[in-house]
Amino acid sequence: MKELVISAIALAVAFGIAFSGGLFEIFRSFDPIGVLIMILTSLIAVSLGFILHELGHRHMARKFGCYAEYQMWSKGLGIAILFSLFGFVFAAPGAVVIHPRIDLWGNPVSLSKKNYAVVSLAGPFMNILLAGAFVVLNFIFPLSVFSSGAVINIWLALFNLIPIPPLDGSKVFAWDKRVWLAAIAIAGALFLIYPF
Repeated sequence: MKELVISAIALAVAFGIAFSGGLFEIFRSFDPIGVLIMILTSLIAVSLGFILHELGHRHMARKFGCYAEYQMWSKGLGIAILFSLFGFVFAAPGAVVIHPRIDLWGNPVSLSKKNYAVVSLAGPFMNILLAGAFVVLNFIFPLSVFSSGAVINIWLALFNLIPIPPLDGSKVFAWDKRVWLAAIAIAGALFLIYPF
């Protein structure tokens, strides 16, 4: 839990700086209150999306009898903050590590390819649900926190569905390309409906 909270805060700071235009724009406009508001907005939007993404993986892994825990990658968080100074975020904060269940004889029982893909899909699925909720909330109550929440969760879903290891999309793509295509199509439709 500690590593999950640290990662969520670091990502909120990174997105807040990036949404403020990066270090050059922050110094040029000299609006510390605006930057603080963007960081607080990102704290709600990013933290919710990030934490629920990781908990989605954990929940599905536990449904299959596995032990799952989030492990923070400090260098990845440092890279996210560093890139945010230039006005964009590339984040690799960590990952949920899945430990297989143990049978009656003490032997590890690996997840099937399908179950591993379902666990992997749970994270981006949470981001798609959150993005949809934020889009609706922003339509009803146009606030920057809802707009940011929609953008961040669409980005998280699309990025994590890229079919390149170790991203979630690679496990889904390896199991069933049709399921991967449906998931990326939904995230892509949100991107088209709600442009950044």
